[in-house]
Amino acid sequence: MSKKSKNSWKGKERRRHPRKEVWLEIYYQHLDDFFYDYAINLSRGGMFIKTVRPLPVDTEIKLRFSIPGKKEVIETSGRVVRVVKPDDPRGYPAGMGIEFKTLSEKDIELINSLWEEEARKVEED
Repeated sequence: MSKKSKNSWKGKERRRHPRKEVWLEIYYQHLDDFFYDYAINLSRGGMFIKTVRPLPVDTEIKLRFSIPGKKEVIETSGRVVRVVKPDDPRGYPAGMGIEFKTLSEKDIELINSLWEEEARKVEED
């Protein structure tokens, strides 16, 4: 079996929303602990945060991040739904899948702007 790209998540496609590979700074909080890591994919339903210290499944967290090129900040909450340990035998990047609890319409528009920007680039080529 070949090693997976460090930024790629090619797991089973069971998601309701399309994912976009990204490299976003993520600030998140669980109880009184604050963390800073990077998301490597994002959708309207959640994200995957690359980290060697994933929180346990069902952990509730508060998230803060922004979309590249946008000034607005998305602040929401989520729940850990999947954990990939650092020694994953499949070679997947260590981290945790987060399911957003709620997103405002504005937050959804900001996330959708990633796909709109990509579509504009294709039209320009």
